[in-house]
Amino acid sequence: MQNAARQLFDAFLADRGSPNPLGQRKPRVGRRIYDLASIDPIDLRESALVVEPWGHVGRRPHDDSGVIASENIAYIVDQILGVPTLIVPAWQTGVGNPRRFAALAGNAMLVAFEGGEPDVHEAESFTAAYPRRAATRSLVELMLMGVPFIGICLSHQLAAQAHVELIREVVQRFETSASPAFVAVARAIREVGDNLLVKKAYGTVASSWKDETFAVAQNEQGSCANTRLHPYTQEALEHVPAMVSDAHRLVSNEYDAIIDEALRHENAIHIQTFHGNEVSEESMRFVCWAYQRIQATLKAYSTEAASDPELQGLLGVPLGVEILASTHDEAGEPLCEVAATGTYWEGGRTAITTQFHPELDHTLLTTSEGWAPSWENMKQSDGVRLLVRMMRACLN
Repeated sequence: MQNAARQLFDAFLADRGSPNPLGQRKPRVGRRIYDLASIDPIDLRESALVVEPWGHVGRRPHDDSGVIASENIAYIVDQILGVPTLIVPAWQTGVGNPRRFAALAGNAMLVAFEGGEPDVHEAESFTAAYPRRAATRSLVELMLMGVPFIGICLSHQLAAQAHVELIREVVQRFETSASPAFVAVARAIREVGDNLLVKKAYGTVASSWKDETFAVAQNEQGSCANTRLHPYTQEALEHVPAMVSDAHRLVSNEYDAIIDEALRHENAIHIQTFHGNEVSEESMRFVCWAYQRIQATLKAYSTEAASDPELQGLLGVPLGVEILASTHDEAGEPLCEVAATGTYWEGGRTAITTQFHPELDHTLLTTSEGWAPSWENMKQSDGVRLLVRMMRACLN
């Protein structure tokens, strides 16, 4: 099924005028499910999966209506691939055991996590059914299993928080190892993290990786507009050690950046955003460097890691994280530096997260409200084309 999906995605992206190879089809907007374990594994393998951390991704400014963007992902998947989408309203039902949920979700053709209103560094803003600890832990488990996924808006921020939580967990496990090599790496990571600042134009928002606002904090300006996307440019940050920034530069040079590629192949890309918080570039450079130190040690001492129950579960950690794109303010200065990230594993597996909403257009309408663009119109859409590139890269 994955090969067929790649072919259909490529047919969509090949040009802007060819007819839909699936023909005209009555759209499907997805099926809500409340227990992933109840789905036949064969059906799951031939479906996309969308997880909602909140009831909507934001409110339309002109009528204050909640935008249920998961429906649009389902519509796009249906029209291009002809496969169903299963929508998990985690904000209502939770996901149960995060590790079990991640193992089940990994069987889906595509996995996407939507946006929402909660504040990543305010745990009380999440629902009781799907608290922040469950949201980030589900993503940690996916990362440990090497399961590709798409994270949008809030889930982009949750993924950043999950990366930091995963690094903390690795450090704790390494520190209790009998091997001096693992202990030394843990101490090196902790020393850098304990002294790494996160700065915004309005001041320092985190003094170390222990702070709640290390991975995500309030942006200099909120955003709810049609915004142009720019390639990320790695500028020197004097408060970030050179070895940390160099590690990010190495990953950027070594791996294919899907969004960078889209920015080269498409016209100026404009996308929809809903956010007041943003992921910090300091935290993502740090995470990238830490993953590389961890991976190097796990490979150098692979037998020791595989034979230690506390370490063997870490063998699937990512190879690195890359910042892919930014948005700019009216003066042309970077506003949201980390507008998108790529996470990479062995074997070419990739996860992509975005602060923006490629599944929405300027109307902010959803499929249940009448949003049902034709194949031809979708082929002209910056957002849909970018989402298709992301989905193709993240096929399981």
